[in-house]
Amino acid sequence: MFQYWADDQRESVVFSFHLVWLFYEAVQGGADTNELFYAARKIRAGNNEDWYDAFYDLGNRVKAIADEAADAGHDVTAGNAYWRAFTYYRSAERVLSGKDPRKLPMYERCIECFYTGIDLQPHPYERITIPFDGHELEGLFLPPRTAARSTPAPVIIFPTGADALPEEQLFRGAQEMTARGAGVLVFNGPGQGKSIRVHGIPTIPDYERVFTAAVDYLMGRNDVDHDRIGLIGGSMAGYYAPRAVSFEHRIKACVVWGALYDVLADLYDPYPPLHEQLQWITGTNSDEEARAFLADFNLEGKLANITCPMLVTHGTRDHMVPVSSAQRLFDEIPVADKTLRLFDDEVGGSGHCSVDNWTQVVAYQIDWVLDKLG
Repeated sequence: MFQYWADDQRESVVFSFHLVWLFYEAVQGGADTNELFYAARKIRAGNNEDWYDAFYDLGNRVKAIADEAADAGHDVTAGNAYWRAFTYYRSAERVLSGKDPRKLPMYERCIECFYTGIDLQPHPYERITIPFDGHELEGLFLPPRTAARSTPAPVIIFPTGADALPEEQLFRGAQEMTARGAGVLVFNGPGQGKSIRVHGIPTIPDYERVFTAAVDYLMGRNDVDHDRIGLIGGSMAGYYAPRAVSFEHRIKACVVWGALYDVLADLYDPYPPLHEQLQWITGTNSDEEARAFLADFNLEGKLANITCPMLVTHGTRDHMVPVSSAQRLFDEIPVADKTLRLFDDEVGGSGHCSVDNWTQVVAYQIDWVLDKLG
């Protein structure tokens, strides 16, 4: 993986990882590479305040460009700039702890930019809600932008990982899906996005119930093929997704984009930088509480009922989750139609969720799931 901060310290690897994923979002219109380098040159590896200040300032600069273009009636320029401002404000927000008083205002700022931007774009969308456990999980449905292979269209459920925002998925593969004739469903699940930031809804181990609610929602739409529902889940959703298809058999194909067999043993224990974030999204207040809560976040004994085709992709030098997690998951998948694809330094994509080769990996995963959906 490319390292902007080139030494071998963990802080340099982590900050370079976050910068590299923004490079891909730039390919999808969520950022600009030169603007990213402009921010990065002000950042010392591992210094969260440097990162926050650099991306907050960049967000302000780009939002000013967007506002000026909007006032002049230059909608395309404005829409593109608002989307980039969204990413930069989100990048600033991401490094703040859940209890930081700056986090919620920054979240609200980035979300305002996203929806102002998408309203000026040609990409159609609907804001939707999914009933779940007495809550309304807010999300987006993105219809196909090109003719589907047949009508009604296949649909891909595309969850985020950990505390990420569903809006970010537009720059991480959703546009690739709609360009191939698929609808896309993204939403604020428990522990994610607006659900944790505004409503305080923590994540849950039995996340299959969330996906059942999502499929129930899709069953109420007449513009999607109810027999061609796929799922692509990465990072923390590398745990959520295989758990989902173990119980929810209306999902007909599943991609695990960076496996996570056991959240406690494969992520929390080996990767202390995520302790604070994982405590926040689980609603726990200490290491002891988090460990007790996360003990149920594992796939042992849960995979025997999978019936759909499965693709597991993983980077061989993932700095968060060991490749053994992917191998264990793959070995326990009971179906014959399963594939394990490991990405290494030679091919590219050896990092977490293969972030250093998303242009190839994302396309491969989407093509695979749409082929399986027929």
